[in-house]
Amino acid sequence: MKVIKLKNLSKSDYQRIIQRSFGTNKEIIPKVKKIIDEVKLNGDKPIFNKYQNRFGVKNYQQVKVTKEEIKKAYQEVDDSLIIALKQMIKNITAVHQAQLPKKIDTIVYPKKGISVWRVWRPIEKVGLYVPGGKAIYPSSVLMTAIPAQIAGCKEIVMCSPPGVEGQIPAPTLVAADLIGLKKIFKVGGVEAIAAFAYGTESISKVYKIFGAGNAFVTAAKMLVFREVAIDMPAGPSEIFIIADATANPKFVASDLLADGEHGPDSACVLLTTSNQIAEATIKEIDNQLSNLITRKYVKESINRYGLFALVDSINEAIQFTNEYAPEHLEIMTEKPEKIVEKINNAGSVFLGDWTTKSSGDYATGANHVLPTGGMAKMYPPLGVDAYGKWMQIQRCTKEGLSMIRRTIEKIAEVEQLPAHKNATSIRYKEV
Repeated sequence: MKVIKLKNLSKSDYQRIIQRSFGTNKEIIPKVKKIIDEVKLNGDKPIFNKYQNRFGVKNYQQVKVTKEEIKKAYQEVDDSLIIALKQMIKNITAVHQAQLPKKIDTIVYPKKGISVWRVWRPIEKVGLYVPGGKAIYPSSVLMTAIPAQIAGCKEIVMCSPPGVEGQIPAPTLVAADLIGLKKIFKVGGVEAIAAFAYGTESISKVYKIFGAGNAFVTAAKMLVFREVAIDMPAGPSEIFIIADATANPKFVASDLLADGEHGPDSACVLLTTSNQIAEATIKEIDNQLSNLITRKYVKESINRYGLFALVDSINEAIQFTNEYAPEHLEIMTEKPEKIVEKINNAGSVFLGDWTTKSSGDYATGANHVLPTGGMAKMYPPLGVDAYGKWMQIQRCTKEGLSMIRRTIEKIAEVEQLPAHKNATSIRYKEV
């Protein structure tokens, strides 16, 4: 790890940092497509083959989680986890309940006798992807499922990869049960996304897929987008910190480490106006790293997509931030509120020294499913509105249609669509 001037970043390094893990998507697309095609053609069979034969997973007899498995999961967790999950449920529910759109939009009357409005409807069938493998994510269950429940989705299907014993981790199952999820399946990776998109003997096809995953899961979501909607391309995690001389290097380092430990394809970026803060942060990373069992992932993520750069001004940092469009943006400066006013592209923003990345990951109630890979330029954080859609409604009386009759007929003539013209004209012909 070394500190460099941002303006001295080479063109190749600039592209590597800006693209981060999304730059590898082209390489894995053919592999992902092959798996999707197998599930589309053969349903459950390639899923069983993956876990039973390829991975040697034990006790993998069916893809759906049973009541007995959930009961056993409660026996494997302690009461403190239940308390923590319940606080998360309370806070996430409070934040997302406030996001529920009003059922009927404003009615507009362009002319007398014409009214146009929209009504909000929940998406009926949604699929929730909860990642696993290198870590356990009960938080992702709550972040994706609670907004779906608040929105009123009728069918909520959850998929998460099993461990070597053929079980979804107990904390994940307990989180799902605490909020009443019933359709839980032991399937992960590309296979889960394909099952959501096309359906199998066990897993029903959904209308929209939610949840983050690794580069393979993200690529799969983008490939099946023609068949099913997706929340966003939410891939490997990333953190971006803007710091000035007032920042605490211990705090900065701890938050960079918190993101880097997600996996080797995570991205950790620090921009600061202070060389002293940059150097002290690197020393703190070395100090704190030795105590982490996840240090292998942190080191690799920093080597791949990490950046510790000096900027001449906060404005230079803001400009690069908007180009990078980070998933998590922390602003550790004297007046963070002034800086956030100039930020257009970020998934979730954390202001000040005491708003840790993990506070948003777990307990503030804000959602932690966020756009990555620069997609914050056009995608918002996950919220209740993503689980529904607006349906447009309009009504004309005879008088109202007469007000716009000539406009319809003229435009139809210009576009050479005579049936369009006649559909209006015929209503005014003498019978």
